[in-house]
Amino acid sequence: MSLSGIPYDDDNVFKKIIAGTVPSYKIFETEHALAFLDAFPMAQGHSLLIPKASGYASIIDMPEDVAASVLKELPRLAKHVKDATGCDGVNIVQNNGADAGQVVFHVHFHVLPRWKDDGLVKLGKSGDVITKDDAEALLKAMNV
Repeated sequence: MSLSGIPYDDDNVFKKIIAGTVPSYKIFETEHALAFLDAFPMAQGHSLLIPKASGYASIIDMPEDVAASVLKELPRLAKHVKDATGCDGVNIVQNNGADAGQVVFHVHFHVLPRWKDDGLVKLGKSGDVITKDDAEALLKAMNV
């Protein structure tokens, strides 16, 4: 079982895109990563960055060197999306597990162009401030 507990779907659409058996609108490709337009975009210019290595359903499962070889391409993709769309900002989102909204179980990163008042979800303040006791309990649980 994976570190995340999320099983890798060996028949997922991203693996097929990497293999070339499912078409995509490729933005760029490196030895380790592939960037392409999302087939079901939340906004014009919504793009994805995926590792070409398979077997990783979640970022939690990725070895540091594999993650580094993919994540180093995020600034490049975000710049391409911003330049092409003229958006005001971008969200970079990565979901781990069905309960977090993951649909394709091959790790991937969404780059979403954003405009003022575009109606897409935004993270904001919860209104609650973490207490010292809660912080210490969380840090202990994280083994840091």
